[in-house]
Amino acid sequence: MRVTLFYPPRPGGEGTNLVPPIGLLYLGAVLEKAGHRVVLLDFALIGKSGKELVEDVVDSRPDVLMISAFTSDVFIMKPVMVALREALPGTKIWLGGPHASCVGAAAFLDFPQMDAVFLGEAEESVLEAILFPEEAPQGVVYSGSDPATVIPRQIEDLSVLPLPAWHLAPPSKYRGLPNGVVLKKLPYAPILTTRGCPYRCTFCAGFRVTGRRIRHRPLDQVWEEIDLLVSEYGVAEIHIEDDNFTFDRAYAKEFCRIAISRKLPVLFSTPNGVRLDALDDELLSLMREAGWYVVHCGIESGSDRILKKIKKATTTSSIKSSIDLIHSQGLPVAAYFILGIPGETEKEIQETIRFSRTSGVEWAQFACFLPIPGSPDGDSFLENTDMVSTGWEAFHNSACPAPPFPLSAERLKQLQRKAFLRFYLRPGQIFRTTRLLFHRDTFFRIIRRVFAYLSGRKGS
Repeated sequence: MRVTLFYPPRPGGEGTNLVPPIGLLYLGAVLEKAGHRVVLLDFALIGKSGKELVEDVVDSRPDVLMISAFTSDVFIMKPVMVALREALPGTKIWLGGPHASCVGAAAFLDFPQMDAVFLGEAEESVLEAILFPEEAPQGVVYSGSDPATVIPRQIEDLSVLPLPAWHLAPPSKYRGLPNGVVLKKLPYAPILTTRGCPYRCTFCAGFRVTGRRIRHRPLDQVWEEIDLLVSEYGVAEIHIEDDNFTFDRAYAKEFCRIAISRKLPVLFSTPNGVRLDALDDELLSLMREAGWYVVHCGIESGSDRILKKIKKATTTSSIKSSIDLIHSQGLPVAAYFILGIPGETEKEIQETIRFSRTSGVEWAQFACFLPIPGSPDGDSFLENTDMVSTGWEAFHNSACPAPPFPLSAERLKQLQRKAFLRFYLRPGQIFRTTRLLFHRDTFFRIIRRVFAYLSGRKGS
């Protein structure tokens, strides 16, 4: 069977974020192993839209068109889906990825042209849906069926998955900013060593895709993939995209020891962030020796009340101690903050801005709260907001939906601008940040990204 894997174009035709779609590469590998012909059309990379996009998909002659999308992609994909359905009347059009996993059967309200929605990790359920089209595999909702009993699919044993089909997306083609923005060497490649997240952060819906239970890939398979990326594709930097790489410190330490023993000419990064409470001196020392040059962490807030409210299980005092611990090993810190969490006051946002400046972190990203469907905060917000009728436009252009009283979306955007300016416009700060953390080829993309955030439009 001919299967076309589809990754949506970025808003405006080009994005500052450009990352190989690792989820589709796993799916492509599973399909190829089963004997299916697979084509990957990554329109974030290709840069086509409209008629040219539809022509490329039609030219691939798919029996099945598998689309992976975030909620932020819905707005731009609505007219695309209409055109694809008209151009491919006999093709099965399926949706997977974060939006499908987070909203489930409600995705048919966004895309009534679809034939099926896949929840969770789709490698096994896609194969079953192809082999047994009259049955409904776990994690699949077909158009017109009863979705009441459908639960997301998770792969219990990650060792059964083949290596991602990297030939479908050679890393050298991806020269935009990665997740986490920070980059030292090109080409880079994202990998996964684990899936799952047991934590209960109220703003996050990652568990809807990968589940609560952490599962590990065997380290010999992980290193087989890294060896392939280095030897066949010349990759110079590996980005471990796990939600919780350091959750199992013994596993993380063994990974680092193998990296040290192999002496490959690669750097490492964990751009999704690590749990600060999962770090210790030995692990940080091993990470530095293995090739880590920065530690990303999700600080989120400089207010102890908000940290407790979002169930982060940290305090500003423990965060500062962890940052000091990281610095003691000679590693800089890249931090993520969220502004406008429901119920947050302007005073507490100001506390976060001050904390970002006094915490000692070398790099800071300030995102405005978005009500991600499937997250506790997102679902609570969306209960009183008809986002579907607007086509999720706020997610498309990163406009800030007004959080509960007392802040407006306009005021929140003003505070976001203030946060960026107050953090970076300090004597020597921009030079210190770029010198420590950024590859020279990505500098202007970083500047574009900052201006996109400040203007309320994000190309990612």
